[in-house]
Amino acid sequence: MASVRAAGRLQPAARTALQAGITTQTRTYASLFAGEPAGPEIKTQIPGPKSQQAIKELDKVFDTRAVNMLADYTQSKGNYIVDPDGNVLLDVYAQIASIPVGYNNPTLAKAATSPEMVDSLINRPALGNFPSHNWAEVLETGILSVAPKGLNQVFTATAGSDANECAFKAAFMYKAQQRRGGADVEFTAEELESCMNNSLPGASNL
Repeated sequence: MASVRAAGRLQPAARTALQAGITTQTRTYASLFAGEPAGPEIKTQIPGPKSQQAIKELDKVFDTRAVNMLADYTQSKGNYIVDPDGNVLLDVYAQIASIPVGYNNPTLAKAATSPEMVDSLINRPALGNFPSHNWAEVLETGILSVAPKGLNQVFTATAGSDANECAFKAAFMYKAQQRRGGADVEFTAEELESCMNNSLPGASNL
């Protein structure tokens, strides 16, 4: 918000130069998909009157102390996020980098209405224990179709933190496996017992 307000106080010459740079950029790069705004558009201060009123209503039932702005996701498109007052902003935050293909992406919207998506959302599986009968096909035609050469297996995760945790665990397990003598070497009784107490040798000091 501070950067938006500061931009409004730029001197005319600086503002003209900035606008010229933005115009050049929008001509250089194509839209993410059809209908994406041509550029930012500021209609009111942020938060504007509609946003301020909506924040007051939200504050009655929700902790709003960390709120930066309210978003109208029905109007947001591509790389641009829109607020209730119609302000259009280039979104470089992207919901903690979780919207890499843009708001209201038509390809994702089409996929979200597919029988496969409905099935996955309604029957949310614990994949490690109860994977779907067609999970191999889903992985082979999906994630693994773009996997780096030589990688033919995949662990799925809900979010980036989960993925990082899984990667660390896999690395530690592989190192411990090497120390034991290989994948075919069974755990000893001492290892099985000591790991339950988070102590050596069962609980690695990696």
